Amino acid sequence: ASGRVARRELYVTSKLWPSDHERVREACLGSLRALRLDRLDLYLLHWPPSEDGPLERLWRCMESLVAEGLATSIGVCNCSARRLDALFALRPAVAPAVNQVEVHPGWRNEATLAACAARGVHVTAYAPLGRALGAGAGASLLQEPVVREAAAQLGGTPAQALLRWAIARGCSVVPKSSSRARIEENARSLRLAPREGGRAGEVEALRALDAIEPQQRRMTGETLVGARRLYASVEEVWR
Repeated sequence: ASGRVARRELYVTSKLWPSDHERVREACLGSLRALRLDRLDLYLLHWPPSEDGPLERLWRCMESLVAEGLATSIGVCNCSARRLDALFALRPAVAPAVNQVEVHPGWRNEATLAACAARGVHVTAYAPLGRALGAGAGASLLQEPVVREAAAQLGGTPAQALLRWAIARGCSVVPKSSSRARIEENARSLRLAPREGGRAGEVEALRALDAIEPQQRRMTGETLVGARRLYASVEEVWR
């Protein structure tokens, strides 16, 4: 592709959907054709299978994408600490570089983050603004008084404070937006300067977000459950 942005300046990620678990290479090639690229920087297994047996077959297929040069790195999404352990028990030739999971002050997901840190797997936080992603999910965090207070201390917006909280935990973040102004606002979260206290003031402002309760997922997983779906129950989604 030609344009004002060089390919080397972009980090391109795509995902393997559950409907394509039986056609991994074909699905990856489909993404490459749609993007008009010959290689992805990262290809993610969007939802791990419910059983460990299919996981090994799937992961070997993912590894073959790296061997073939179709993807530089591979990773997983929504992978619990238990499923991450199961994946590493397979002694993968190519370890997952990334686990993309829900992380925000309303769902700190500490067990998964600890498991990823122990395995050297980077965490990308989705839904970092804590917005509801399904029926029965918790309310948005953007209106939480403690979030608004932290934003004031950091000299930014509530969205910027939430993104900064995740970044401070070592996560990359993928906030969803179709608004150019919001995308630019999100990017400025990397450059926030606390109004008082410098680095110590930032740490204090972000620490207040650690106290948010109750802890509740915004991605419930209910749409993945039922006849001809990936999982038999919501509990199975997250086990």
